[in-house]
Amino acid sequence: MEQGVNEGILVKGIPLGLAGSVPLILQSKNASYTDQAFFSFVFWPFSLKLLWAPLVDAVYLRGFGRRKSWLVPTQYVLGLFMIYMSTQVDALLGDGHGRGPDVLALTVTFFLFEFLAATQDIAVDGWALTMLSRENVGYASTCNSVGQTAGYFLGNVLFLALESASFCNKYLRFEPQPRGIVTLSDFLFFWGAVFLITTTLVAFLKKENQELIPAKEETKGITDTYKLLFSIIKMPAVLTFCILILTSKVGFSAADAVTGLKLVEEGVPKEHLALLAVPMVPLQIILPLVISKYTAGPQPLNTFYKAMPYRLLLGLEFAFLVWWAPKVKHEGGFPVYYYAVVVLSYALHQITLYSMYVAIMAFNAKVSDPLIGGTYMTLLNTVSNLGGNWPSTVALWLVDPLTVKECAGAQGHTCATAATAETTKFINPLDIPVEFVEKNVKLRGKLQHITEKGLEIEHIPISIPFFTAIQRKWQPEGFLLIRLAGVELAPGATAWLQRELLPKQPLWFQLLGRDSSALNCLVLVHKGAFLSTCLNEELLRQGLARAARIEGLPHHSRLYWKLHKRLLRAELKAVKKKKGIWKEQSYSETLQERISSNKFLQRLKQFVRSSAER
Repeated sequence: MEQGVNEGILVKGIPLGLAGSVPLILQSKNASYTDQAFFSFVFWPFSLKLLWAPLVDAVYLRGFGRRKSWLVPTQYVLGLFMIYMSTQVDALLGDGHGRGPDVLALTVTFFLFEFLAATQDIAVDGWALTMLSRENVGYASTCNSVGQTAGYFLGNVLFLALESASFCNKYLRFEPQPRGIVTLSDFLFFWGAVFLITTTLVAFLKKENQELIPAKEETKGITDTYKLLFSIIKMPAVLTFCILILTSKVGFSAADAVTGLKLVEEGVPKEHLALLAVPMVPLQIILPLVISKYTAGPQPLNTFYKAMPYRLLLGLEFAFLVWWAPKVKHEGGFPVYYYAVVVLSYALHQITLYSMYVAIMAFNAKVSDPLIGGTYMTLLNTVSNLGGNWPSTVALWLVDPLTVKECAGAQGHTCATAATAETTKFINPLDIPVEFVEKNVKLRGKLQHITEKGLEIEHIPISIPFFTAIQRKWQPEGFLLIRLAGVELAPGATAWLQRELLPKQPLWFQLLGRDSSALNCLVLVHKGAFLSTCLNEELLRQGLARAARIEGLPHHSRLYWKLHKRLLRAELKAVKKKKGIWKEQSYSETLQERISSNKFLQRLKQFVRSSAER
């Protein structure tokens, strides 16, 4: 039975390791820290698993096993999901030829991935509580640490090393190749197959001790479990402990979340950072064994309190490493002594981190009630995970707006980057980063004026709580001139826009091109919560414009023809309905126009006028 649980803990580390490698890949592809903050939500299922832990505790097939009822199907789904992801992940990471990573799709995909891993973790936690005797239950944290560290090493460090072309060419190949031995898709497929095989072995070869279930884990209904859960949370001691854990990691969250990404930004290869973790693996395996001697006693949290000030000081050490990196960088990379200092700093950090982690896990296991073992222990572990995740996400989100860069750009260009655009207010088309125009990003704005030249729109940047209120005091005043791309306005179009659009109305504009004075955009107006109207198409449907060349987009691009077809279809509707400029004139209107344009009649009219003047 112990081996079955150990396998569960080991494979639990694989999804965590694979997900942990993606931020380094994104950083090497110049993703913004706002993108990194968004992707960090991937790790939140381990902080939210409390929401469905009572379901895992209460619903099961008694003949198959209380924990296996969830462990086996969850790991099967994980294996199949990894195999499916292997066919999609390369496209989601971008092709490196103008198409960047799809951060939203990556986040959703890996969030589901980690959700399954978190569900598996609930079952493993509950199984461990019934497997160990009460006096040895404090060692559950040791089993968890060792197994999860080994899984994380395989899914993160080993993958990043084998994925790196430079590492493989230098150490594992005789002839250089343009890519590593494996890709993320290869690794996902391999571990998907491993999950399916190991889960099958656990399903058929490992049995839960059914005799222990009534005595140690009396089954409760879902409603009763949730009621008991809320009663536990309302206990003064538990509430105080939760507040402590939720806020205890704020002081070193920025250093933990940002240091590795900043080092990659400064030029340290991501595979070198991964390899620096290799010397940490023996330390990570030995540390829980050593620390558990101090946490297995009656006061495991003493170790937690003693380690905290040292971990805070190491945050300053990490800031120094980032500042020092460009100072010692040379053409061949970084000197050996720099890596030695990094390894030493990481080793000291691991000691403080594991001292706090093992202490918390030991305390959680010691106070958890086996009656609702999975839920009780998951409650405490969830609070601990959430206390680390929310400060890390906030820290990553604040990196871009709090970063000040100095650069000298050529005339007509901007030093702004895509990373700062989300929180920067633009008043000049040239202030917008080139990446935003190339990727046809949508920006939000507020209508100010409608002129013959176009729409004057005030750009509204993305807001960040607390920070935006301060930043707004220094934001410049001004408007962007927006031209409706792909349409040639007819007489009456401007008047129609003035009637249809309200002052200060919120709008979205998708960047297609720009010059020094204006932006060429598709302009979207929201109609209710889920519907929106494209002004460019609506003007064509009303017969108030003609389809024209889309300035700013390459004529041969796929997007150009996709949008041009949309505009032509809108224009065709106006032609069929004979609206606006396509409206057919009546016989009398046609006759009057022909008479007024007849040259003989025009000359006769001029002769009559000149005769009358004489």
